[in-house]
Amino acid sequence: MKEVFYVLCAIAIAACAEDDAQTNSTAIADQSIDFMKYLMKRYKVKEHWMTVPLDHFNLFDNRTWQMRYLVSERLFKPGGPIIIEVGGEWTIDGTSLIMGSLAELARDHHGMLVETEHRYYGESLPFGKNFTVEQYKYLQMEQALEDIAYFIEKFKAANPALNNSKVIIHGCSYPGMLVTWMRIRFPHIVDISYASSAPLGVGLDYPEFFEVVNDVYANVSGECIETVRVGFNETTHLLKTDAGRTKVREAFKGWTCGDIDEMNSMEILGKIVQVLNVMHDPSQYEEVACLSMSLDDDELKAFQRLANFITLKSKHIASCKSEASAEPDINSKSWAYQTCTEMGTFQTLNRKNSHHPFEMDMSVEESVQECVDEFGGVVTEHVLRTGIERVIRRYGGKKPKVTKVVSIQGTHDPWKHLAHLEDYGPEAPVWVIDGSHCADVTPRDDDSEQVVEVRARVKNLITKWLKEISPEEEEEKEEV
Repeated sequence: MKEVFYVLCAIAIAACAEDDAQTNSTAIADQSIDFMKYLMKRYKVKEHWMTVPLDHFNLFDNRTWQMRYLVSERLFKPGGPIIIEVGGEWTIDGTSLIMGSLAELARDHHGMLVETEHRYYGESLPFGKNFTVEQYKYLQMEQALEDIAYFIEKFKAANPALNNSKVIIHGCSYPGMLVTWMRIRFPHIVDISYASSAPLGVGLDYPEFFEVVNDVYANVSGECIETVRVGFNETTHLLKTDAGRTKVREAFKGWTCGDIDEMNSMEILGKIVQVLNVMHDPSQYEEVACLSMSLDDDELKAFQRLANFITLKSKHIASCKSEASAEPDINSKSWAYQTCTEMGTFQTLNRKNSHHPFEMDMSVEESVQECVDEFGGVVTEHVLRTGIERVIRRYGGKKPKVTKVVSIQGTHDPWKHLAHLEDYGPEAPVWVIDGSHCADVTPRDDDSEQVVEVRARVKNLITKWLKEISPEEEEEKEEV
């Protein structure tokens, strides 16, 4: 429990230093940017751009766009594999080329490390920062898969030292889906795929998300989940009156998820639910969360205990931070479009379902209507349903027929029920670890022995597959 103690100390310090943190947030952000620049230089990570077709399926459309990608050749020797981190709904930063499983693979096999940025995210914007809803029509999974295949072919062709290089690709979450499907669509281009927390089983409705959240807190203690349940329900009732809203505003005055005076009750409750999401929480975080709530004055009601925790945690939630920013969040809007056209899997709530702690309803119909409102004129319920059906038909849903794909899933991952938690086949193992979303990707000091072990198993399996693909080349590397 030593790690828990240290985290509790950090929480206490953060709470006491709240004002200073707000004052120095800009300076800290600047320092983080400078540190990343230092790491990029230290590990020889360089930024490049590639011209890519806008529409891979229209031979008569010659328009192109610029795909951003990062490369580190520091460990590469001719004949070594190309190891690609496939980007998703974020701005790539090169972290995976510096530390973690891919960097270790590159070290073992003299690989070239690459990170690609997904179209319509980060700086890889086909129409710049200002584009119309109509121009979103080129944001499709099929186009993204073609982007990856096109990139690999052109990248290898431009580098003679890569002529005999095998291709290993990795993706976490949505990119985990893409790298799995690359072995279906382009097995002649991609040799090995490694997928972390890939939610392959897309659908319209996904109530299981909050059931997993419930289980994670409940597994810590009955008292903890009861604090969440009672605190949330009291917040719900307080928001029904002006006096109650004033009390809520005072209790949550330090949170970063928006101005409560300008939010309706459903928006406030939705943000609280979002902050309680356990998807990216590190190991033992829920134990710390529950302990911190229990350390409050015994006379404090569950409502205030929950508010104290939500306020603190909100400062570390990226989507809450974007609420406080005046800058438009292109990544979030692009992801909303993909959700509304191909992904679905809306996280729904039904107050009659006793297997979650939230006394509120969030229906599929409401989510679909939000899509129509946001992307009116292009997105309809028919478009969404057709898009989801097409993805399932093309790739086989939860259990694709693939080979040389290793997949990792986490027991604490709210998306785990969108995945098949058993092997896809003899050459497509699925290993389940006691962790959350993509817990296997980036090493942490508090990683469990199981997480450390599964990283080693992944590395050993990929090494085995490389030997099977190119036995002579791998033997030569071992001799060196």
